[in-house]
Amino acid sequence: MNKKIVLLFLLTLVFSCKKTNEGISIKKVTVNYFENPLGIDDPHPSISWSMVSKERNKKQSAYQIKVASSEKALEDDNNLLWDSGKLNSHQNSQIRYAGSKLNSRQHCYFKVKVWDENDSASEWSDTNFWTMGLLNQTDWKAKWIGFKTDDKNKKDTLHLPPAPYLRKSFSVNKTIQNATLYVTALGVFEIALNGKKIGQDLLTPGWTNYNKRIYYRTYDVSNTINQGENTLGAIIGDGWYAGYVGPKVLSKPRNRELYGSHPALLSQLEIQYEDGTKKIIVSDESWKAKEGPIVYADLLMGTGYNANLELPNWNTSNYDDQNWDNVYIHEGTKGVLQAYPGNSIQIYDEIKPIEITEPTKGTYVFNMGQNFAGHARLQVQGNKNDTIIMRFGERLYDDGKLMTENLRFARATDTYILKGEGVEIWEPKFTYHGFQYVEVTGLKNKPDHNTITGISFGSSIPMESSFTSSDTILNKMFENVIWTQRSNFMEVPTDSPQRDERLGWLGDVQIFSKSALYNANLGAFNKKWFADVRDAQYDFGPYSVFAPQPYPKLEWFSPGWMEAGVMVPYNTYKFYGDTKIVEDHYESMTRFMDYHIEKSKNDKFYPEDSWAEAKPKGGFGDWLSMTDKHLAHDIMASMYYQYALKIMAEMSAAIGNQEKADYYQSTYKTSVAAFIKHYLNENGKFQIDETIYGDGKGYFEGEKGFTGHTQSAYATAIYFDILPEALKIKAGEHLVNLLEENDNLPSSGILGIRQLLPALSKIGRSDLAYKILLKKEYPSWGFQIANGATTIWERWNSYTPEKGFNGEMNAKMNSFNHYAFGAFSQFLFSDMAGINTKDAGFNKIIIRPKLGDKSLTNVHGEYGSINGKIVSSWSINDNTFSLDVEIPVNTTAKVFVPAKKDYTIKESSTPITGKKLKILERDGIYQVLDIGSGSYSFKSEI
Repeated sequence: MNKKIVLLFLLTLVFSCKKTNEGISIKKVTVNYFENPLGIDDPHPSISWSMVSKERNKKQSAYQIKVASSEKALEDDNNLLWDSGKLNSHQNSQIRYAGSKLNSRQHCYFKVKVWDENDSASEWSDTNFWTMGLLNQTDWKAKWIGFKTDDKNKKDTLHLPPAPYLRKSFSVNKTIQNATLYVTALGVFEIALNGKKIGQDLLTPGWTNYNKRIYYRTYDVSNTINQGENTLGAIIGDGWYAGYVGPKVLSKPRNRELYGSHPALLSQLEIQYEDGTKKIIVSDESWKAKEGPIVYADLLMGTGYNANLELPNWNTSNYDDQNWDNVYIHEGTKGVLQAYPGNSIQIYDEIKPIEITEPTKGTYVFNMGQNFAGHARLQVQGNKNDTIIMRFGERLYDDGKLMTENLRFARATDTYILKGEGVEIWEPKFTYHGFQYVEVTGLKNKPDHNTITGISFGSSIPMESSFTSSDTILNKMFENVIWTQRSNFMEVPTDSPQRDERLGWLGDVQIFSKSALYNANLGAFNKKWFADVRDAQYDFGPYSVFAPQPYPKLEWFSPGWMEAGVMVPYNTYKFYGDTKIVEDHYESMTRFMDYHIEKSKNDKFYPEDSWAEAKPKGGFGDWLSMTDKHLAHDIMASMYYQYALKIMAEMSAAIGNQEKADYYQSTYKTSVAAFIKHYLNENGKFQIDETIYGDGKGYFEGEKGFTGHTQSAYATAIYFDILPEALKIKAGEHLVNLLEENDNLPSSGILGIRQLLPALSKIGRSDLAYKILLKKEYPSWGFQIANGATTIWERWNSYTPEKGFNGEMNAKMNSFNHYAFGAFSQFLFSDMAGINTKDAGFNKIIIRPKLGDKSLTNVHGEYGSINGKIVSSWSINDNTFSLDVEIPVNTTAKVFVPAKKDYTIKESSTPITGKKLKILERDGIYQVLDIGSGSYSFKSEI
């Protein structure tokens, strides 16, 4: 009897202890980077989750996933699609579904449980879900439909036809279980059901090579369908499919209809009734069409709207469409229909003007206070047929007038014709502009701050990271990067949002990709764009300089640009541990590397004038550098090729292809050895035979001549880590000397700027990196802010007080919203805050802040990793250094704390020696700690 009492007491004690032990709880669960995604077509979607705990050193030791076709089946534990069972594993991301084969339209409900390092189980996560899309082309019963409209303004040199309005009525007389809409367009669409817009997406379904793939969107419309009569109403615009795309010079004379002449809609609404029957309403000959108030809509040129042509209730059942025309069956496309895998374009902010001026009578200029991408909402009152014209620009001339020359062929003009019925509020569709200023003419009354509202939008990339410091200009520089990224991650990573270009240039994004990944969750966005990159790859191996590539006859490829097809997938893999992205892209990458290896087979690298066949000749090189002579394109081509070999070896090993990994690694070593022998002298100086380039004809600014001795050359060699230690030291000395000769100001162009600051940090000169970054003189990032920048400029000299917008150059190539030179922001996280990963996926975290010249008294960096938030926040007060660190559950970190040699680091005012923390070693100025998850506060003397 006494034994039973003792046993009962012990059990009570155990259970009471478990109640006070917080353990691990599951916080966020995603499928292919999304929470509860609809209509995916991945047969083995990847499940990831992050965890939280109030305790330190918490690790996952096992997990279990259960998936069922209904919530009830999941709750009852019956007829599961997949029960992983308890799997002993630390993995909490990129876990691929491995259950029963999934079918079209399949609903998948799932939950996750984890066990901690003590084998204590968490609660089950909340029930999450995903649904499958239409997995087979035969699932589609809909037809492509369209309605041809004619440009009404024959005097206009541009062809700008009205947007077709399409509608279809149907009846529902049974109780609905669920209703799903699958819809896409050749062009862009907006669709409504019973007068309510479906989804929050803009410019849907985005941009692809329509001849290879078209993405459809999936919407749950179960709560939008009425008993009785219902109506679907859609508007379709030309978009990228039939509208104006890219610079005029690349596609003369028309520069539009690059994929097809007229937009088209494909819509399939599937209604599942509770009695088990089904009804499908598809786009077909029965739909009706008409022109409406959108008299033109073009991505580059803008939108025109005549409110007098409005069709009240046109997308509801309370409308008579007898005078509407029949649609026609569009020829469609050979492209494969696929579920949209990326981040759709959505609104993320509204902006009110900070100033309204009137540079000439009746012409008002609204200063939004921020350069961004989006459109403007107009609120106006006037007479019928009053015409309001809105023009958009990034900057003003000294006289206060709008500067639009840098828009080139893009008209960027929205027009609204009033119906004269009180206050009228209007937003354009199917266009976007890059702007800070809106010029408005045609107003009959003096405007106020409600007349124009800026609507900023972009691909809905969650900005989960932040950075601040004691330097207000540096903080503004980071804000400018964020606004630039938001403006240019518009379905594809564009080079600029304002002018006629807006192409997915590979060179810009490979330079900026690590910065972008620190700033936002880009797993899905990048996955979508990698398909565009593959579709734009030339048959003989190189990647096009931009993707998508809408010009069939154009064959442009360039060293340093095309390596983005390997480098951006690699960076994405490193940030998320996503080997599926590598596998999906691997065949494409190996074809690209085969091209490089074959081309370089004689020399193993690229000697002078190796790229005569590139377009432009030699490639773009270190575009927009500020050097007297250009850095020889072939030096950069060689180093980018070698870096591609190195990371291909790592990615090959990651997906289990060790044979290829060894091959790339040995090829890399051979190439680097030959490169060093040819281009570097015994003093580690890059030298070239300038005579081989002749007069430089055919090269971009080739008349300037070429050299190997530039900031970008040495920074790239150090950053890519291709030099042995002795040469790396000498290269570092040359880099420092070049900077000193340039008053510690950068001269690097687009292809070398990312490498500059981290390279200095690598050679122990973070002090110099800080000085360069915090400079305010021209050319510098601080100079841009001093001259009104709210985003990153394309050029160091996009504007100077002496030369203004630089005359003729302004009209040709001058963007004030261009992220390439914003690649410095990578340094803010990787070096200033010191947040890095040893492995792929930030499971083994490194916190190693570089204090530079100690000109900053505090830095706070937060990175939203796939495992959860990582924080590194430090401050200096006299000789006291403080470091606050936050490490997610199921990860570990090596923390490098700057400290005097014999000083014992304190944690919450207690010496580390009295804590359960381990000092691993001394590394230069740092004492190295090994910690698990949790929050920590360290103090030291420096």
